[in-house]
Amino acid sequence: MTDARPELEWDVDHDGQTTVVHVTGEIDISTQESFDEAARAGLDSTSPLVILDLGDVTFLGSMGLRTLIQAHNDAEAAGRELRVVQGSTAVHRVIKVTGLTQILALYPTVEEARSHSS
Repeated sequence: MTDARPELEWDVDHDGQTTVVHVTGEIDISTQESFDEAARAGLDSTSPLVILDLGDVTFLGSMGLRTLIQAHNDAEAAGRELRVVQGSTAVHRVIKVTGLTQILALYPTVEEARSHSS
């Protein structure tokens, strides 16, 4: 019997002013390293605005929350802005219950995250 658990997939889009990291799958302990890499790829860009698109994330565990907090702190320390597209109800619920709605800039879509004025 094979473990059919989906891997975490991500890709990065740059347009000069904005870097968007699109993440798909489940963020848990088995995919944490990949999610860390995805967040780092966005923050390693030179764009003043980085968007982590969790719109296609179906599960967000505590290790993923740690990465979101660290990404927020790193962006702030670098004088850049991090915005998070929260996506599914399950992801939004975890972010809300943990109180991260007070820290993270959350948006329903990439378009709204991109167009929102600071």
